[in-house]
Amino acid sequence: MGIFHNDNAIAVLRDIPGLLVACPSNGADAVGLLQEAVRLADEEQRVVVVIEPIALYHTRDLLAEGDGAWCFADPGPEHRLAVGELGQWGAGRDLAIVTYGNGVYLSRLAAERLQAEGIALRIVDLRWLTAIDHDAVHAAVADCARVLIVDECRRSGSPSEELVTGLVERGLDGRQLMRLTAEDSFIPLGRAATVTLPSTEDIVVRARELLGR
Repeated sequence: MGIFHNDNAIAVLRDIPGLLVACPSNGADAVGLLQEAVRLADEEQRVVVVIEPIALYHTRDLLAEGDGAWCFADPGPEHRLAVGELGQWGAGRDLAIVTYGNGVYLSRLAAERLQAEGIALRIVDLRWLTAIDHDAVHAAVADCARVLIVDECRRSGSPSEELVTGLVERGLDGRQLMRLTAEDSFIPLGRAATVTLPSTEDIVVRARELLGR
């Protein structure tokens, strides 16, 4: 729409009853989600939307130029990630970061800085943004002191709202929780494209705040 192009209005899709929405954070997961989407369409007549994080299109490295740490081998034609199946990196208990898509990549960058400060953490990758397995999410973070939800969707109508509700309903103390989301704004182009979105620095700052550092 004119100067606004790369929108993050995920709520538009999540509001359609029966529609499944997936969002991969890496190439291997993209294969698994797409192949499961094809199976769901063929065997169960389900409609699935796979959101592609364009920020990761040309991403090969993670911590240093040439490290190739965000390149993944083709997992093969039988690799499928079932609806609600989570991914996880790390097992620290000071902080759990729950996120998806590009948020996983940004959180991995932030993790290097936070771990250097003595913060033991884990990153939980949702993969599916509808039909979220809230019992599985709660189980993945229940033994952590604090939980930070990093959500590139707009603050209003974002998956993070549902995640907070699901965790609190399952007994997590709301004081343990914090959200970091995009602003309620369209996304501009050019150098301003990331201004309204969470950044690595934002994640580090919010994590410190949540942990009282």
